[in-house]
Order: sequence, then C-alpha cells, then structure tokens
Amino acid sequence: MFQALEFSQGPATVEVRPVGIPAPFLLTTAVLTGPNLGDREPHVHPEGMIMWPSRGSVVVLVEGALRTLAVGQGIWVPPFTPHTMEVDASSTGCCTYFTSDVAPDWPSVGTVQLGAAFRELLLHLAESPMQTDQRLRAQTVVIELLPEATSYVETVPVPRDERLAPLVRRVLNDPADDRGVEAWAWQLSLSVRTIARIFAAEVGMTFSHWRTMVRMAAAARMLADDVPVGTVAGRVGYATTSAFSAAFRRAMGSKPSDWRP
Repeated sequence: MFQALEFSQGPATVEVRPVGIPAPFLLTTAVLTGPNLGDREPHVHPEGMIMWPSRGSVVVLVEGALRTLAVGQGIWVPPFTPHTMEVDASSTGCCTYFTSDVAPDWPSVGTVQLGAAFRELLLHLAESPMQTDQRLRAQTVVIELLPEATSYVETVPVPRDERLAPLVRRVLNDPADDRGVEAWAWQLSLSVRTIARIFAAEVGMTFSHWRTMVRMAAAARMLADDVPVGTVAGRVGYATTSAFSAAFRRAMGSKPSDWRP
C-alpha cells in the first residue's frame, strides 16, 4: 500500500541538498533500509543520480509523476530535478550519485535496467572499506557498465492544484477508496466540473482514469513484493481477482503474474 506522499507546489519549497562526493571519487551510493520513509520532502541535488531498490520496491515522485520501481529497475534523475523517495519496512532503496565529470549525458528523466552484477557492485562499494586506488578502479567499471536510459511507461502524473490535495493524498494512501467524483466534489466544496477541469489540465485524464492508474501502480509494487494476486486485488479496490486481472492487463499490457518475483 502506498504511504501518503508529500509534494511541492512550487520551486520555493524545494530544498537543495548537495551530496558532496569527495575527490577523487566518481560516485557514491546512499542506502535506505526499511522501516524508513526515505526523503518525503521534495528536494533537489546538484549531482545527477539513479534511484533504485536493492530489495522489494520503492515509490518515487519525480517531475510530478509517480513511479513504482521493482528490483532491476532504476530511474535517472538529472541534476536539480525535484524528487522524493519512499521505502517501506520490507524494502531497501538506494540512491547512486555521480560527479558531473562522469554523470551520464541524459538530459531528462528516464529508467534504466540494472543487472544483478551492476547492483551488487554498487552495494559492495557502498558497504566495503577499500583502498582509494581499488575503489576508483571499481567505480570506473561501474561507469563503463552504465546502461542507456529508456523511457518509462508506468507513470502516474499527480495533480498539483492545492484544492485537490486531500483527494490526491487519500487515493495515493488508499487506492481502494471508491468515492466517485461527485462525493469528492461535495467533500472539497468544489463542483464536479471544476474537478474534471483540473484533472484534464494537469494530468490529461479523468479522475476515474487517474485513480485506476494509481491502483495499477500500487498493484505492481505489491506484486513485485510477492503479495498474492487475490490480496492485491482487494487492496486496490477490486471485488474479484478476475476483475482486477482484466483491469491490470488493460492498463499495464501484461498479466499480474508477470510482475511477481
């Protein structure tokens, strides 16, 4: 299940957090082990970075889009790109930062596939003491192994309008919430037309479609954590496994079983 994600309403609320990779090293990896909610406040780094899970899955919010990453998946975040990261009690999240001299020349956010050897080498560098020359040789191998960035298809854009903040937080925290747009309009003291207009302008889809995508992203995360399909279906608001499986295939282009370890 998603934890409630905090999100920024403008650049004034985004903090710059330098990593400060010491010379002559080329990169460093921070490891967040659950239970740890990670960096919930939107912030930026002057360094480029790859966010990735070494165990379980993590949820990241980058450029207003929600992404769930399973083991083997990472997301490239260019310098000064606002982001947050959530790590639950059963997962371990990692952030690998690169100096500007060796950072990939990828101007926009994109996902990368991280093989087992690549991940283990990053963890070895993060956790093992070694001589400077040995560490530099290993880091050079990491740079050479960096895969090319690929586009990420499972994204959920998040409405930024403050009037919808209670709705957004509720649905992200509990995808099974089945209140329709009329009920939300009454609770938020907004018209149905206003809510529809905000969703169309900010995420390019209806509220119903957006909630479905949130549910599928949440489902993908739980499936990657090896939660049974029937349990996942109930947690994201489906009464039967068959109804959930059909909706998942339509939204994700694959079967729920394809996402399990």
